[in-house]
Amino acid sequence: MDIDYNLVQRAQMLLTMEHPLNQVRDILLREGYPQEQVVELMDATEEVLNYLVPPQYDEHKIGIDILHPGEKVQGRKPTVDILIDKRSGKLELMTPNQPETWRVANEVRKAIKRQRQSMKYYH
Repeated sequence: MDIDYNLVQRAQMLLTMEHPLNQVRDILLREGYPQEQVVELMDATEEVLNYLVPPQYDEHKIGIDILHPGEKVQGRKPTVDILIDKRSGKLELMTPNQPETWRVANEVRKAIKRQRQSMKYYH
């Protein structure tokens, strides 16, 4: 099954913001993405998170795998395009030669900035 590229991007953004998988699934369904695509993507994501841990991960880092234009979802091995340090919020671009990596990194930076600003008000 082909999975909508926008769905993949939205799921990655939600996961980067540390939403649990079941909450990401619920949000995506509420946002109107097709149920069978959401279920397939979340199942595949869960499988990847459970079995494939890139060597640069540790408990303080999050990796983002970007589906680049022209890549097929089926049979594709996960890679880390962006690595985020949970403590500092610093991003490391693993594939800086890809324009999508920069675009997603900019969105992640904006989300981190918004999250930190909103946290200031609660402390």
